[in-house]
Formats: sequence, C-alpha cells, structure tokens
Amino acid sequence: MTPEQGAAFYIASLEARHHSQASLRNVRSFTAWFGLWMQRKGLDDLRDVTLQHLLDYLTYLRGKKNAQGEKNSADYTNAQMWHVAGMLRLLHQRGKLLSDPSRALPPLRKPKRLPKAVLTGDQVNRLLRQPNVKKLWGFRDRAMLELLYSSGLRGLEVIRLSVYDLDWKEKTVRIVQGKGRKDRLVPIGSSALAYLHEYVERVRPALLAQHKHRAIINTLFFSRQRTPVTGAYLRLMIARYAKTAGVPVRVTTHSIRHACATEMLKGGASVRHVQEMLGHAHLSTTQVYTHVLPFDLQKVHARTAPSEKRRVIEVPAFEAKAFNDRKNSGLYRQS
Repeated sequence: MTPEQGAAFYIASLEARHHSQASLRNVRSFTAWFGLWMQRKGLDDLRDVTLQHLLDYLTYLRGKKNAQGEKNSADYTNAQMWHVAGMLRLLHQRGKLLSDPSRALPPLRKPKRLPKAVLTGDQVNRLLRQPNVKKLWGFRDRAMLELLYSSGLRGLEVIRLSVYDLDWKEKTVRIVQGKGRKDRLVPIGSSALAYLHEYVERVRPALLAQHKHRAIINTLFFSRQRTPVTGAYLRLMIARYAKTAGVPVRVTTHSIRHACATEMLKGGASVRHVQEMLGHAHLSTTQVYTHVLPFDLQKVHARTAPSEKRRVIEVPAFEAKAFNDRKNSGLYRQS
C-alpha cells in the first residue's frame, strides 16, 4: 500500500468521526510529509515500514526547523508522529497491514508547562476599552471582545454565531457543533449581554442597512466587506487593540478565554463548572445533563465571571434616529 493510499484511508476514517476541516488539513500535511520522507529513504510501500524507520523519522522531526530557522515545538512534532502512528495502527486494524510497527513506539508525552502569558484582569479591561464605541464598527468590536471574555468562547465559536443563538431571557448563548461537533449552552454576563443587546437592536441593523447580503443576513458578526468574520480577521483585530492597549504579551482569542477561566477559578468556581462552560472534550459525557447544568452553571457564572464584577455597566446607546439623520452623521461614523 502506498503512503498516498494509506493517508486517504486514514483521513476518510477521521472524516467519518467528524474531525474539523482544520484538523483534516493538518493530517493531510503530516501524512504527505511522511510519504516524502519515505521516498527519500527508498521506501514506496507502508508494509515495508519498521519500528526503526519510525524512530528515525521521529529523530528527523525533532531536528527539523521551521521557516524562521527554529526547531518546531514538541507539541507540533508529537502531533505529526501521532497521526503517522494512527494511520499505521488503523491500517493494521482494518487488515491492510500484517503488523503495526508503531505498537512498540515509545510514548510521545506532551510537555507539562504553564501558559506562556496569562492576561491579568487589568490588562483585559484595558483591551476591552480600546474599541471606539462611538463608531459602528468599534461597537461591534467591543461586543465581540465582551462576549469572548464573559463566556470564554473559542474564537471560531464566536464567528460562527447566528443572531438566533442568543437567548435574551435565559442569558445564554447556544454553541452549535463546537469542537468535537458538540452543542452546549454557555451563560453570558450582564456586561456582555448589554453590549450584545445594543449591538443586535441598533448597531447591526445600521451596518446592514446599505448592504443586505444574503450570506450574512443571520450572521451575528460580519466584516466591513459584509462577509462572515474569519479567524484571521479576529486575530488581527485583537492584536491591534492589544498593541494600542499597551499589553506586553501576545494576545489571542485563547488568551482571553484563558483569562476568563482563570478569573472564574479565582472567584471560587469549581473546575468542573469551568470545564463544562469551556466545552472541554474530556467532560463530554456530562452533556447528557445539559437540561440541568445550564441553570446551575449560570448561578456560578453570575457569581464568578470577571465581567460580572463590575459595579457599573456603561453601554453607550445608539440613537437610530440620530444615526439616520444625515445632519448628525458626524457623531456616528462607520469609518
């Protein structure tokens, strides 16, 4: 069996198990690189691969450098090797290979380390204050940041939200097909909820007024080009605001998510509640109790979420009449 055939068989099995497209793209790269390495070693059949070949490939990966001339992280190297071993294991299980050479491969342990940089509450609050909420797009940015910090959502979960995923009465947001293709309900803090309500009721309709594109008619957050916000767009936005806020660490959506979790744990939330809120995979078995958990989780969120600790929630109101009045358009500009 050629490396290409083995990779196609393995990827098809991952697709059947609902792996994300981003994950599948990585696997295609990992298995393709292994195939190229095999060619350089004079191998053209996966049935000829031995344990020693895998050990040699692991040594090669650990010494390989990226485009910046630096060695790849242990996490990245392990991920490549895990999928090569996973491919061989699956092929053996399905009778495509007589033996599994990865069976005796030493365990690839993930390094245990603390996060490189955890944002403090003060740093996050400075970040949240950067968008100019007197401008429509600035208000949209503030609403996105507030939601990220209040609910600890993943960046991809935020940009995929529909206006129908918000439940104003229950004060929750519904995550449909999150990581691992799992649905969950996540509480929204009062501050984020207020910004979101103002955004949905006044700001978003104004942004849609001149460009009612079908592709974004139900999308909660969209770009200036009236297309759904992408992960790259969100990363650049956060990086720009972090720079103007003078935050000395690299800020990502995951940084804000991590800050939310840290502040909740400091406030007394149990690890189980925080993990349920963040949608971590190893608590997926508790999803059968989602009809009970949201209320319980909401009480903990209201007591511990960082956004709930503010005494005063100041949400600038957009006056639709003033905005539509061309004479007063100097106050509410789209640029």
